[in-house]
Amino acid sequence: MTYSLTRLIRARNSSRGQSLVELALILPFLLGFAGAATDFARVYQASVTLESSVRNAVEYVATNSADATAAATDATRIVCLESTRAPGFTPGTGPNPNENCTAPAVTVVSFTVSPTVLGASATYPIGTAHVRATLVFNTLLPYPFLPEGGWTLTADATYSVVRGR
Repeated sequence: MTYSLTRLIRARNSSRGQSLVELALILPFLLGFAGAATDFARVYQASVTLESSVRNAVEYVATNSADATAAATDATRIVCLESTRAPGFTPGTGPNPNENCTAPAVTVVSFTVSPTVLGASATYPIGTAHVRATLVFNTLLPYPFLPEGGWTLTADATYSVVRGR
């Protein structure tokens, strides 16, 4: 009887050891998958936030800005305010650091207000704007199959509107 009991205890301990070895082999993969899922959710959220903020900025600029300088200021302010929670956001300096951020970088590619284009008049000119923003996104963990140094997310939008209506 003691021989069978000793054999049973050894078999039970061997089974526990096998489970620990299996866990040790599988755990890095499980953690890697959890980290990758988290990072992909973060990059998706940052991309959607950047697209939305650029779309809102270009609409505001085309509708309300008076000149190219005001357009650049307005676009930067709107994109910065709407992307404060995006991963990679870097506030600026001054009294309103979230209104003049350094990341994302905002560029007004073109801005015009024209009373002479087709469909426009002196009373109702057509405002057209093109805004681009870029944001560097860094993953939480380094992955061997992804480029190092982060990804550059870019959002681009163009908008035209008849102003004053």
